[in-house]
Amino acid sequence: MALKEKHIKQVFSKKFKGLIWKIRIQENNEYMAIESRQLESRNACFTVLDLQTGKIYFKERSYLESMNLNLAYAAQENLILTINEHAESPESKGLISINILNGEILWERYNFSFNQADSTGLQVYDPKIYPRNYLWINHLNAENINKQENNTSITPSNILFPDLFESYVLPDFIEHSLILGEISVLHKDGLTIVSFHEKMKNNIQQRLLVYQNDTIFIDDIVIDGIQKLQPESFFMIKNSLLYVRNKNEIVSYFV
Repeated sequence: MALKEKHIKQVFSKKFKGLIWKIRIQENNEYMAIESRQLESRNACFTVLDLQTGKIYFKERSYLESMNLNLAYAAQENLILTINEHAESPESKGLISINILNGEILWERYNFSFNQADSTGLQVYDPKIYPRNYLWINHLNAENINKQENNTSITPSNILFPDLFESYVLPDFIEHSLILGEISVLHKDGLTIVSFHEKMKNNIQQRLLVYQNDTIFIDDIVIDGIQKLQPESFFMIKNSLLYVRNKNEIVSYFV
């Protein structure tokens, strides 16, 4: 990895026992929530860490019915987990709210299914009642709130994702093998961040680079020894570059 300290600084790198399955960002409170899963058992664990420092509030905490739990929403002070009928079903049969600072359960509701959420509340319904009757509840205490369905709050996001290009040409100073698939590209404050897959003998590896003009600041292997192309590899929030390495590690740089 090539690194120029005065421009780019690694903030944190956190490894997990399970595979990183899902990430949710809470921009106002500047934390990241992670759902990770054990490969064999598929049991879900949950982690919350500070986006700016990498400080972990709690790590890989599990709960009852962990195979059927999913990270649905990151609110200001709590996470919302859905309880599905079974691991392969998208239909939820209940909700659990947990404190972001310690992972303790704040409330549980087994008569609600999750529909959507925003910064003001959760839209839920009773799955036993048809036709569905949607209502809004408070994140922190699950009490009903008055809110019109067509008056949902949409807050602009500062999260930046790369664009995908089929014919993007890398500069000559970047050496690489045969590139497979699309190249992810993001331009930020004069820097260019790219991620791509390249053929390596009998398998594939995915690389991430950060460069400016003819200088490479980061050249990292996101994952190697794979047989198929991986999904989107990185994103930015404010001046933080974040990506998942080897499916079980979250890495952050200040750029």
